[in-house]
Amino acid sequence: MNVAMPAITSASLLLFTQIGILCFLLAMGVYFVANREKRRLHRLLGGVLLFWALLHLKDMLLIDNAMPDRYFERLCICIDILAVPTCAFLLFELTSPGWFTWRRALRHEAPFLFFLVFTLIYPADVVFYIDIVCALAYSLWVITRLFHTIPAYNRTLRENFSNTENLDLEWLWKLLVFFILFLSVWAYSALEVSNPADIVYNVSSGILWGVICCNIHKQQSFAWTDVAAPQASDPQPDPVRPEFSAELGRLFEEEKIWLNPRLTIGEVAQHLGSNRTYLSDYLNHTLGTTFYEYVNDYRIRAVADRLGDPECVLTIEAIAESCGFNSLSTFRRFFIRRYGCTPTRYRLDRGCRESAASAS
Repeated sequence: MNVAMPAITSASLLLFTQIGILCFLLAMGVYFVANREKRRLHRLLGGVLLFWALLHLKDMLLIDNAMPDRYFERLCICIDILAVPTCAFLLFELTSPGWFTWRRALRHEAPFLFFLVFTLIYPADVVFYIDIVCALAYSLWVITRLFHTIPAYNRTLRENFSNTENLDLEWLWKLLVFFILFLSVWAYSALEVSNPADIVYNVSSGILWGVICCNIHKQQSFAWTDVAAPQASDPQPDPVRPEFSAELGRLFEEEKIWLNPRLTIGEVAQHLGSNRTYLSDYLNHTLGTTFYEYVNDYRIRAVADRLGDPECVLTIEAIAESCGFNSLSTFRRFFIRRYGCTPTRYRLDRGCRESAASAS
């Protein structure tokens, strides 16, 4: 006797995705809040995840219960809109460590809290639509601001660090594209209530938070106050002294200080008996480069020399690591930009030239 399998309805699929995203948000929220490192960014992410979990729990409890009226439905959406600024809190804390304060958070939430209270008192259509438009406008403002803050953040890193792996925010560019699509899905699901739209929203929400959690977990922290670019009010360095460049050359040519994979501009300045602002000004304006480019140029030349040595039997990865690179992706990107080919091709070409020279 064949038993007919129950048909999967959109309502049951919606409930499944709702439970899945709720469990994920709760698990990740608890993980980051209770993280042993007690990093500020982790705690903020954990708090945001738990807040989103509460909103998803609210929605899940309403799935099997028909909403009493359109007023209650829109009131729930106005509550959900309070989650929009929480994404901005994370993004601003990423690009400007130390940005988040409760006062700033309240200031960003204030307009949406106002619309929520106003909807409770005067549930007019125009209030609801203005709230939606303000949420979209706020999100676009955040995205526009990131187009300025991400390059500035990465530029500051390259002026202070010789290795920016798991420090830079290049991954945010790809996330912003997805966030714009996610924002469109959310706007549609808020204006046109339907199970398929809510399912797509839940799935895209899970993907979005999964990518954020993965990258923030790998993101390394540093003392921003130690690397922040000098302000306009800071004293300008004196004209470059001749002995400064000589001592810098000795550190890099003789002591090979660049072999330290975690070398920072502060350490080099300390060796020079100078300060970070003076050294940064010298590199940027006199040599026309950044600390990141200056250090990795020494490393990449050392790698090229070893790749051209027929007696060197080390793997390319081992050579790169021995020359101060602790990120293979950074090494390959830098090598291709400098020599116009991959390290493997460079080694083969040098080997062929050496063989031809020996044969002749």
